[in-house]
Amino acid sequence: MKRTSTATILAPTRTTAADAGAVEALRRRLAGSTAREHVVLDFLEDDLRETRAALAAVTAYLDDVEGALARETPTADRLTALARAVDPAAQVDALQEALASVRRRLSQVAARM
Repeated sequence: MKRTSTATILAPTRTTAADAGAVEALRRRLAGSTAREHVVLDFLEDDLRETRAALAAVTAYLDDVEGALARETPTADRLTALARAVDPAAQVDALQEALASVRRRLSQVAARM
């Protein structure tokens, strides 16, 4: 299995098929909605993408740490590099903000239904 570095994961990601499909399905069910509802759905789609990206970054960091620890002879240099490479707390903060935004958008959509 190919390992993805944490730096690669931090790059912006595209909207996944699941994000786009779910939001598009809701958009179709709300046919006849105003432009404002469609804008809220666009923001929701973006929020879902950002949430997935932040979660992927945290997951990649943990995978890198576990991979380094599982090596037969982990090196102090590798562990130090992992400790300094990415601030995982910043990624958790980004995840928390993105999730809060998803919840806020869901409330906005629900209020317009």
